[in-house]
Amino acid sequence: MIYIHYYITNGNILLDVRHLRHLVTIADEGTLAKASERLHITQPALTKSIHALETFLDTQLFEREGRRLKLTDLGASLVDQGRNILRSVADTEKMVRDWGTGVSGHITIGLGPAYTVLLSTQLIETVVKDHEAVQLRLETGDTDSLVARLIDDTVDIAVCDLAGPPPAADIQAIELTPQPIVALVKKGHPLNRIASPSLSSLAGYSVGHSPAPAQFASVGNALSASSSGESLCLSENYEALVQVTRATDMVTLLPLNLAQTYEQQGDVVIVALSDLPQSSMPKILYRETARSLSPLGHQLIRHIKSRFATP
Repeated sequence: MIYIHYYITNGNILLDVRHLRHLVTIADEGTLAKASERLHITQPALTKSIHALETFLDTQLFEREGRRLKLTDLGASLVDQGRNILRSVADTEKMVRDWGTGVSGHITIGLGPAYTVLLSTQLIETVVKDHEAVQLRLETGDTDSLVARLIDDTVDIAVCDLAGPPPAADIQAIELTPQPIVALVKKGHPLNRIASPSLSSLAGYSVGHSPAPAQFASVGNALSASSSGESLCLSENYEALVQVTRATDMVTLLPLNLAQTYEQQGDVVIVALSDLPQSSMPKILYRETARSLSPLGHQLIRHIKSRFATP
């Protein structure tokens, strides 16, 4: 449990929000006996607390009417104000508690082209279903731009392809399951009729892929060298590439897990090419700095890891 205390000083007298809580409880219960029972303190301690408040304000807050206590006009006004202060304190305590448990907070996540498709919906659903008062910002970009934003502290977490070690000492990397690069074509495409298609089988067809991961660069160079007029389309927008693949003979190259997502939607099928380069190497990146990652950030990292867990 988290408690936040606000202190006010007046000479040698030190008051905090508990004195207001005592005052409001007495006003609600009407007697010291009932108020002390509700507050789980003794009557002498409660009396001492109210006397300290009256001394601090240099005024009387209660008048006795038999066994009951009646608020003075100033006492009634102070109770109204005290209720507002106590609500504000409760809201502040809840905000701090929720931040510490990852229920609330601010987080910016940068996603590479493939992970924009694979993770955006799941991350938004997780925040909506499992958290309160969270401000989630999703940004897209290639690996170089996302790493630069990590270093500039404009993103908290990045999910992208990175073949080598992190480029800065304070960037932590969590490796996800590597994904083979495959071809995606529309149903009935001529590549489906080739027994063991290879990279050379793409000759005569336009090809689309993302600039990332870096492994695609060697594919692009090979295709450019062997091209006889076909188009090579580079885009970070996989949705656009796959939409064209559904409507034409263009071949889209992409990581297997993303290709499977599109294949499940219908109209396209996966073709494994025998000599495509090594798999994409997805990683979760975040910085270990003086501004440590929030509990919310660690919760979302666990969610991302579970999304890409090795079967």
